[in-house]
Amino acid sequence: NSNRSSLISLTMADEARAMLDALMGADRNAPVEGASSHSRGGGGGQTRRQKRSCYDPDICPLYCAWSLSSQENPTWAESVAANDGQGGIDVFDLFTNTKSDIGPNPYRVDDHAREEFASLPEHEKRRLGYEDMLARKLQDLVRQCDRTVARNKEKLRREVAQAMKQRTSGSGRGNREDLIVTVNEEMLEKCASNVAQATLIEEEMARLVEQLEGLDDDEKKLLKVMAEEKSKEDEKQLEKGSVVEEDKPMEPPKKKKKKSKEKSKEAAAEETNETLRSKIVDPRLLEVEKSKLTTLLRLQSLSLQLPPLRDNTDNLLRQLQYLRSDTSTDKVVCDVSGNFMSSRDADERIAAHYAGKQYVGWKLVRDKLKELQKKGMG
Repeated sequence: NSNRSSLISLTMADEARAMLDALMGADRNAPVEGASSHSRGGGGGQTRRQKRSCYDPDICPLYCAWSLSSQENPTWAESVAANDGQGGIDVFDLFTNTKSDIGPNPYRVDDHAREEFASLPEHEKRRLGYEDMLARKLQDLVRQCDRTVARNKEKLRREVAQAMKQRTSGSGRGNREDLIVTVNEEMLEKCASNVAQATLIEEEMARLVEQLEGLDDDEKKLLKVMAEEKSKEDEKQLEKGSVVEEDKPMEPPKKKKKKSKEKSKEAAAEETNETLRSKIVDPRLLEVEKSKLTTLLRLQSLSLQLPPLRDNTDNLLRQLQYLRSDTSTDKVVCDVSGNFMSSRDADERIAAHYAGKQYVGWKLVRDKLKELQKKGMG
């Protein structure tokens, strides 16, 4: 019993050590370079963490070959897939704890080795062949995923055929039987009401746009009329000024300074009156601008009502087009990940699928494989 207990203890210790090695590296107990620490035993020098090289036999070649597209600004998918602090993507971490899990990485992942490989000249990279290894690995994964996609599509086809067969059994009409045999009258009435309301709003918006264009034309015509009126008024003022100048009697020369001051005062007063007149807006123009503003506000209000109304209508139509009891007829298979999706899913669930670990992982795998194949790898 004691031997068995000691054997179990050793096995657990080995497992814990292997887990720590995978998380922190085999040299996790070595002090970080630059940190203040005292070496054990007094006289010996302190050990340093060794920088790994891409030539080391225990370094993962796939990780070395898959750097982020940009270390400063990686894509959203890369930032989701890459672990914190890593500058590359470990293909073995893409599908952890999912149905597509490919197991742990048997090699060591190290960013210094990846950076060293990225800095190598092209001929040396090709000699090492890490990108070829990555391309072959991704190709195998894509083949497996494509088989899953084809298998799930065939499974869905059989489910739909079976559902149609069950619903049309005994009718003698075969698969031509319409699957929609029950309709929610309340939902149908609400959908029709939404469509009618949206149509009315669109017609009202078209009428308001036409009215706004008419007001613009009226404003242009009014401005033209006001310009003509101002031109005529200026001509009258000029004629009046010339008549007054002709009728004015001759003045003695000794009062010239006084008269010149009076003239300047009169000119200043006239200029002030002209400025005030120019600042006074014509009431006809004010009325047109007020009508335009009212029309624009009404148009804005209607444009805000239309999008939610359309979304609600689309949601109702989507629900009306399928039977609630027939869950197989509205399913689709994702061509990227092979997972099933439902066309009745809410927008949040659809967004969750495209942001999920499997979709993001398979999208990265497929895109990286295309990139490597363009370079002639694999």
